Amino acid sequence: MNAAKKALDATNYETDKKILTHYLRNYEDYFAPLVNKEVRLLELGIYNGGSLCLWRDYFERGLIVGLDINPVTLDGSSERIRIYQGAQQDTALLDRIAAETAPDGFDVIIDDCSHIGVLSRASFWHLFDNHLKSGGLYVIEDWGTGYWESWVDGVRYKSSPKGYHRGLYRLTRVIARAQRNSFLKRIPFASTLMTRSKAFILKQQYHSHDFGMVGLIKELIDECGMGDITHPQYGIPPVRVSKFREMRVTHSQALIIKA
Repeated sequence: MNAAKKALDATNYETDKKILTHYLRNYEDYFAPLVNKEVRLLELGIYNGGSLCLWRDYFERGLIVGLDINPVTLDGSSERIRIYQGAQQDTALLDRIAAETAPDGFDVIIDDCSHIGVLSRASFWHLFDNHLKSGGLYVIEDWGTGYWESWVDGVRYKSSPKGYHRGLYRLTRVIARAQRNSFLKRIPFASTLMTRSKAFILKQQYHSHDFGMVGLIKELIDECGMGDITHPQYGIPPVRVSKFREMRVTHSQALIIKA
């Protein structure tokens, strides 16, 4: 490890993050430039508050804010820690928390809350757009629940057929060439028919699991690709760049830097 990087050790804290060691390694990478700053950190879903103590001790000049649907009381010192009770999708509450604890925006927001796609999406976009600083870090933990059939919005994973499908590949090439044909472009509905046909054929080659938190992560990947989605020549107007500077996806953890 780089000698300048402060170790993030959860051994003596009541948090499941000490089990998920790759989470902590990723946090070390992203937290290193912030460690000596007056960080404002918000965590959604704090269980018994152990992770808040971990963040407080790591960021010695930071203010640590937590939200949970259940009441949470910390034993001992809670200096530089603020705890709120409520639902992560309650945007009015999120606005109040930000106004009271980070009026200039949060440096770090961590979602370790419901792990339910629609709820995490609601809090993500509201907080990301309105209460995360430019260059700030938003982390979504445990997005892999979308693969668990027993989870609220999880569905069992169905694998896609493997291998190279020569016939489908050739057919898409034929359609792609036809789409560039100036004569065919003038035929009513021809362009729409070719576009839809190519999309249908390509969908048979790949299988995408779009349920629960997995679906949310894939929506965020689309945001990463917004520059191509709205490309002035090939995309859909109006042209705009992505709201993300960077998105890193690892095993059940996604880390997003705001542009």
